[in-house]
Amino acid sequence: MKRRLPIIILVALFILSGCGKSGSERISIIHTNDLHGHVLPEKVAGWERGMGGYAVFASWVKEVRRQNQSRDIATALVDSGDIFMGTPEGGLRKGGAVVELMNRLHYDACAVGNHEFDYGYYNLKQLASLARFPFLGANIYWKGSGKLVDFIRPFLIKKMGGVKVAFIGVVTEETASITIPRNVDQVVFKSPAEVIQSYLPFFRGEEIDLLVVMSHLGLEGDRDLVREVPEIDLVIGGHSHDLTQRPRMVEDSAALIVQAGSYGRYAGQLDLWVDKKNDRIARHDYHLFVNREMSYPADLEIARYLEEVKKELGEEYDQAAGLTLSDIIPHPERESYLGDLITDAVRETAGTDLAFQNAYGIRSSLLEGTITKREVYNVLPFGDTIVTMELSGKQIKNLLERSLTLEKGMLQVSGLKAEYSLKRPPGKRLLELEIGGKKAEDSTLYSVATNGFLAEGGDGFETFKEGRGVHDTGILLRQSFLNYIRRRSPLYRVDFRPDRLIRKN
Repeated sequence: MKRRLPIIILVALFILSGCGKSGSERISIIHTNDLHGHVLPEKVAGWERGMGGYAVFASWVKEVRRQNQSRDIATALVDSGDIFMGTPEGGLRKGGAVVELMNRLHYDACAVGNHEFDYGYYNLKQLASLARFPFLGANIYWKGSGKLVDFIRPFLIKKMGGVKVAFIGVVTEETASITIPRNVDQVVFKSPAEVIQSYLPFFRGEEIDLLVVMSHLGLEGDRDLVREVPEIDLVIGGHSHDLTQRPRMVEDSAALIVQAGSYGRYAGQLDLWVDKKNDRIARHDYHLFVNREMSYPADLEIARYLEEVKKELGEEYDQAAGLTLSDIIPHPERESYLGDLITDAVRETAGTDLAFQNAYGIRSSLLEGTITKREVYNVLPFGDTIVTMELSGKQIKNLLERSLTLEKGMLQVSGLKAEYSLKRPPGKRLLELEIGGKKAEDSTLYSVATNGFLAEGGDGFETFKEGRGVHDTGILLRQSFLNYIRRRSPLYRVDFRPDRLIRKN
C-alpha cells in the first residue's frame, strides 16, 4: 500500500491540475427524420401492433429528458427534414399543423428537406415564421444574388452543458430536379461539402467542441460528405429513409453517421461523451426507440392536439374506399402490383395507349382490410393531376432506358410489355418493347398519360417535356386511383406475376 500511495497521489494531482479540460462531458441528442406527416397511429406491414403516433413518441421524449435532467445531462431534439408531405394531417395548413406539433415537443432545430419545398419556397417561409425552432439550410441560396435564403438559418450554435455544439443543415443538390420546378425556381442548392468547409474558420474562432451536420443527403451522400470534410464529428441524416441500428463510420474518419428510418416509426437517441481537450467524441452509446402502440402511454397534451387536428380535417379521410384481401406493397426497382393498379387507373381515366408513374411517387402501401381515403392519400399524397400527350416509340424507349438505370427507381407502366437486362450497360438495357400487343415502332406516335411531376421532366425524365399536344386534364391522380379501387374491390395480389416489365438474365 505504501509503495502504491505515491502513484495514486500523482494521478490525483494530474487530474486536479491539468486534466480539467481533457475530461469528457456527456450530452444526449434525440433525432428524427422523414416524418412525412405520419403523426397519427397507423398500421405497419409486419408489425403486430401499429405505429403509436406522435403522442406515444412525445411520452418517450419527455421520459428521456426527465432522466437526463436528473443526471445533469443536456439534451437536444432535432429533425433532418421532410416533416409534412405524405398524409392528410401533414398537408393540413400546408405543413403548419406539423410545425405546431414540433413546437409543442420543443424541437431545437430542423434541417430543410427537399419536400419542404412541395408547396413552394414562399410556403416554407411561412412555416419558418410559425416555428419556434430554426430551419437550417446552409447551402440554399437565392438565385442570382449569391445570398443565403433569408428565412432559413445556416447553422445553430447551442451550448449543451459545458459542450459547445454547432448544428449545420444541408439538403441534397438534387432538390432542383426532384421537385416541381416552379416550387424552387428562385433558389439554388450549392455543394454541401464546399459550404460546410467555408464555415470551418468561423467555427474554430467560436471554439466549437462538436460539429454536427443535420443532413438531408441520404446515407451514401453522408458518407461522401464525411470523406470530403474530415472535420465533421457527427452526421444526423435523412432523405434515404435508412435505419441505422448503430452509428455508421467511414474509413479513415472518426465521424459517426446515424439515421432513424422514416414515417415516425423510429427515433434515435445518441449519447456522446465529448473530449473537450481534443474536441472529439471519446465514447458513444446509441439507442433506437421503436414507436409501437402502447410502448409508452400517450402524452395527454399531444394526444389532445392530435384530436384537434383530426377534427379540423373532418371525417372524410376515415371513409371506406374499398377492400384488399392481401397487403399491396410498392417495389420501386421492379414492376409491382400497386404500380400496375395505379397506372391502369390512369390509363383507363385518360383513355390513352400508355400510362406511366414514377416509382418514388408511390409513398405507402395498402394493407389487408378496409382501404380508407386516408390510405389512398398516403399512397399518392402529392396532389398531381393527370397530363396527357403524344410520344413516339423512340421517345418511349428513351424513357424506359432512363428508367432502367434505376437512378430514380423503375417507372411503373400500363399498356406495354418490355423485356430488359440489368447486366447490359446503361442505355442498352431494353431488349424488346411491345405496345398494345404489337412491336413498338420508333416513328409511331402513341397517346400517353402521366402525372404532372413527370410531365415537367421530374426525376430526370426529360423526354416527357418533348411530348406533343400536352394537356392537363385537371383530374387528380389520387382521385382517379380512388375511383378505380371502388370499382375493382376487393383487390387480391396472390395471382400477381410481373408481365409488363420482364427481367431477362
